Amino acid sequence: MNGDIRDMLVTASLTTGVAKVARGMHAATRLVDEILATNHVDWETTLAVGDVEFHRTKDGPFPNHQFRVSVRPSAGLAALNYMDHDDAKMPIANSFNPKRPLPELDLIFNGTTGAVFPRSAAIPIADTRRALIEWLGTRKRPSCIEWRPYDMY
Repeated sequence: MNGDIRDMLVTASLTTGVAKVARGMHAATRLVDEILATNHVDWETTLAVGDVEFHRTKDGPFPNHQFRVSVRPSAGLAALNYMDHDDAKMPIANSFNPKRPLPELDLIFNGTTGAVFPRSAAIPIADTRRALIEWLGTRKRPSCIEWRPYDMY
């Protein structure tokens, strides 16, 4: 991986059932904005960043880290899940909002199973955007928001 943001490719499987690939930071930022403006009711969006397009085939290539995103624009909230197979301390994490009370909102985690994010994972869309843009630049779990291990609410 050369990490050059001009050569960066973001592969997305959108909540709408469409797959998209964005090349470079400008196109990737536009894709993030499109995702954050889309209501996620029945399905999540997944994102992978790298120097190649990632496809879900038996032959790969497979991303070593991936974002799962669910957004409800009308509520101004979204939730993130980040998986990084190289992170020994927290390989799977959810965004975390320490503010209480928790929102009365279920954000879809997995459209196949119908699972939803814990309500403590709901964060403002502006924070979600900052986190995704940071990830595009660093290719690491963003530090601009709080995280909790996936199995911890």
